[in-house]
Amino acid sequence: MWQYRVVSNSGKKVLIVGGGASGTFTAIALTRAGIEPVNIVIAEPRELLGEGLAYQTRDELHRLNVPTGRLSAIEDLPDDFMEWSSAPSYSFMERRTYSTYLRGHLSGEIRHLREFVTELKPEANEKVLATYSSGLQESFDAVVLSMGLGEARIPEFLKGVPDSPRIIKDVWDGKPLPEGRTLLCFGTGLTFIDIALTHLARDPRNMVIAISGSGNLPERHERSQIAPFTPTLSDVDTLEKLRSYLAGAGESWREAVDGLRPIMEAMWRTFTPEEREEFLRTDGSNWFRRRHRIAPEVGDRVDAEIRAGRIVVKSGKVSKVLVGEEEIALTLEDGSTLAGEYLALCIGRDYELSDPLTLNLVATEETSRGPLRMGLHVDVSTGLLLKPNGDSHTNIFALGPLRSGEAFESTAIPEIRKQAFAIARSLTSVENQG
Repeated sequence: MWQYRVVSNSGKKVLIVGGGASGTFTAIALTRAGIEPVNIVIAEPRELLGEGLAYQTRDELHRLNVPTGRLSAIEDLPDDFMEWSSAPSYSFMERRTYSTYLRGHLSGEIRHLREFVTELKPEANEKVLATYSSGLQESFDAVVLSMGLGEARIPEFLKGVPDSPRIIKDVWDGKPLPEGRTLLCFGTGLTFIDIALTHLARDPRNMVIAISGSGNLPERHERSQIAPFTPTLSDVDTLEKLRSYLAGAGESWREAVDGLRPIMEAMWRTFTPEEREEFLRTDGSNWFRRRHRIAPEVGDRVDAEIRAGRIVVKSGKVSKVLVGEEEIALTLEDGSTLAGEYLALCIGRDYELSDPLTLNLVATEETSRGPLRMGLHVDVSTGLLLKPNGDSHTNIFALGPLRSGEAFESTAIPEIRKQAFAIARSLTSVENQG
């Protein structure tokens, strides 16, 4: 039986780039593993840590889409969030509570530097020199990259359309939604659900019209906990097998999808590049709406708004955009026209990063893009950033969405928590003992 011995390395200095949930998990794991908090720096321009895009919301209508019992910030204390919140294990808390919970686990001695990191340069003394947006430079024993996804996606029908205050390209930029009666939304996934509920709660006369290619809304969690299936890797190690496995589940698709979580990374790595690309192109939409489900009570509220006529969902492709002084109109390929005061893009963010640090790391050949240009090139077994020739950096790690090309499912809290724990264990000289 394997046991682990942690050798405290309190003098080691670590930089965490990005202070959202991924970066905060990493800081918590590092301090619990023996890194002195005073030697941890989190480079995050936001005022508050633990928020990022997902947890910055203050809207009580925005719920977590993972049950309380699976959201502990501490790998070896699985019930921590449940005990902190005093909520049942199978419940869906307000999302605004989660960043408060995360910050409560951060030591006040950790240095929060409200800057971007623009460059990382490995040094001969086995350290990494970080350059900040202010020009300040600082040397570290290790760096953990915990940036989120890229910029908001822009649909093809808006390419070439001039910027307008009538078009909200990034609904998660921290700015409140503009006031208006009718809000058009392009995209019908999780982001749409949040934006729609916020808009409708402002005024009983408000309505939302949503457009997407499929017109499908996210699926919902069951009202009580389910028992996931237990497939083996050989059951799903090709795209054809995965499709057969999911199709065979029938009405038990939730159990089938949830059963893939423990082997999802391994499954993705067995797929050929062609299979990965085909999955994202042809199966991706249906996968995401089933994999990332909404809380049952949120689903009930959405259904009620649809029955009341305050949410209207359309399927189709946009063929024309007309931006006026007081409204914006979208014409669909079937000739129908939808109009509202504003258009909000709710199709998520790019997996391909375009921040200054990523662009610099790629340009200087410290690393390369991940498969399908998703995230960066990362050794998922160690978390170490890979160079273009396949060699590992010795002290630059990456987790969360940065691993999406190699691991695919790398954005959910349980997976990121495990990654942070493994990196912390590595940085504190964990040795295997037989």
